[in-house]
Amino acid sequence: MNQYHFFALCVLAAVCLLGIVGILFAKTSADDKQPSDVFDVSLSASLDIETTERNNFGSKKTSLKIEWNPAARKMNFHHTDVFSSDDDSLYELFFIKVEDKATVGISYVNSSVAFCIEDVTLPKWVDVLQHILTVDSWSRGKQSDGCRGDIWYTTYKQDIIEICTNDNQLEYVMHQKRRASITSWTRTDNQNIHIRSDVLNGPCRDLRQKNYSKEYHLPVKTKRDSGMSPTTCLFVHGAGNNASGNDVLPDFSEYWGDVRNYTSNCASHKFLVYNSKDNGWDEGQIHQHFCDVAATNGTITNTVIFSHSMGNLVVAAALHRQKCTFNQATSHWFSVQGTWTGTVEANTLSIICRHPTWLQTPIRSLLRAYGYCKPTENTESDVYTTLNTDYASPTGIGFDNLTDVGRRYVSGVMCGNSSIGLTTDYTESVVMFLLQSYSNLAVPNDGIVTFDSCKLKDEQFKFTSSNPYYIGYINHADGTCRHGGDPCSWYHHMHLY
Repeated sequence: MNQYHFFALCVLAAVCLLGIVGILFAKTSADDKQPSDVFDVSLSASLDIETTERNNFGSKKTSLKIEWNPAARKMNFHHTDVFSSDDDSLYELFFIKVEDKATVGISYVNSSVAFCIEDVTLPKWVDVLQHILTVDSWSRGKQSDGCRGDIWYTTYKQDIIEICTNDNQLEYVMHQKRRASITSWTRTDNQNIHIRSDVLNGPCRDLRQKNYSKEYHLPVKTKRDSGMSPTTCLFVHGAGNNASGNDVLPDFSEYWGDVRNYTSNCASHKFLVYNSKDNGWDEGQIHQHFCDVAATNGTITNTVIFSHSMGNLVVAAALHRQKCTFNQATSHWFSVQGTWTGTVEANTLSIICRHPTWLQTPIRSLLRAYGYCKPTENTESDVYTTLNTDYASPTGIGFDNLTDVGRRYVSGVMCGNSSIGLTTDYTESVVMFLLQSYSNLAVPNDGIVTFDSCKLKDEQFKFTSSNPYYIGYINHADGTCRHGGDPCSWYHHMHLY
């Protein structure tokens, strides 16, 4: 081999080596690419989220538009829930946040109404998107026929989030077995999401965003002192249940959530069930039903009672009428968001259900779907008549009689101070927000009941769920434990009280 041929072979080998290195380097670079590189630019995106069916309310379709600024680490969004009810009517609930201002509202047919909002927690999918845009910890997944690019996983609040990225954009998000599909994705600094100008309560002020990303775990079971008698935990629900008759169940998670697991030291659990949509708190057969379940030989013993909302009035009326008696030496009664003096919202319900203004028409449609107004009559459901602040019961029992009973026997109280609350059920939160806005409900309130009506006693309330007199950033539904969080912790502490 002459010198020329040797030199040519060396050049060829060097070129091949550089090519191999280049391929390996390119592969390594591709493997090292993270989703954070996709989100490290200003962008605008729209997402469609799977349709879900809701009992007594038809289907719900959620969509979300976001604008992301990575430099400021801020996200504007327009969150929309469109409901198709059983009568083929369409309702649209919206939640818009731009910078530090926000509005919520409802649209129905050709009418629409919006309100400013000051305290917010993020709707679930907004919270998920914000986490995706800011997290740096991702694990690569296996290729899938459903993803044209790369699959990635990250953990959020003990749940796995799966995303698909392709060609420098997001294609879909999977969270809690539900999919959000990207319908548009644009790298841009333009902002097209705006705060509505037709809000009813004037210019929107800066909001205070609440962060409730804390993870909650079921408490460890605690043993009672050996000398304690076995204790029954009895739960009495509030208004709105359309049960066909009276019953008692070992669990009622649809209303009370996971509260049974948070009160695991109870020897037994009883969940009172009665029709609280067509009957008010002063219905005699419900009082007798309560005492039949709660009392032995006419006396309530070795029992912890938790009563929510109007359920407090049912218990108090039964005791006032001496359907049974309460043994304070062996039992405790805890009041949750009690309507002890009625609620101004019941007065407002009566007006909107009977004679809505043009702007209130979409709200009445939503209230009918949720059972506050009768579906085919221009009136409120019967139970809410008995919660009017000026209601005169034919039994002769007044709110002052009920509060006297409550002050005598109740050992602890939970109240809320937000109509939006934990926003686990966004629709429920908006309904309460709209109601309290129209009612000019005194603050603080939980969207249904003012603190002055709920507190029952002049005790020192604390923002600590281990305190018997607890006030939290929760709405009227959150207090049942169905949405998790500190209310569930309060039940745990109180059942050991």
